[in-house]
Amino acid sequence: MRRLLAIGLGLFTYFSVAACAHHLDTAYAQSVRWNLFVAGDQAKLAYGQPNSDLAGLILSCDRGAGTVLVSGDVPADRPVMVLASGERRLKLEGDATPDPFTGGLYLEAKASAGDPALQRFARTGDLNLVRPLNDLEMRAAAPERGDIRRFFAHCEA
Repeated sequence: MRRLLAIGLGLFTYFSVAACAHHLDTAYAQSVRWNLFVAGDQAKLAYGQPNSDLAGLILSCDRGAGTVLVSGDVPADRPVMVLASGERRLKLEGDATPDPFTGGLYLEAKASAGDPALQRFARTGDLNLVRPLNDLEMRAAAPERGDIRRFFAHCEA
């Protein structure tokens, strides 16, 4: 599964870079959304294409853990991920492994489910992945916001 995710993230990065400096390709951008998956005590919230392994960002947690594992690609020269919701920012550093598909690194880092940036995301559905050249805006559509709230309710300690 991790290998499929790496392939998907590699494709996502390729298409993101190949698109306009500030926007994803229109057809691709219209096909991505926030997707919630719950299996037993584990929940995953992925920003990507429904029913595929192509995801730009994955948040996962165990029921009641109070922490969220954030996963995604980062540049090889900067193994840090910054998420922003409004003025709230969350800087993530963690275990990064080489991603042979993107030439970058795949980062996994833990954050508190109560972090102000994540809590604002849970309330508003607005989240950006801050990147050096252009931010990836991952704004949830109205139907997705309920899934985001359910995800964070699942994670809360």
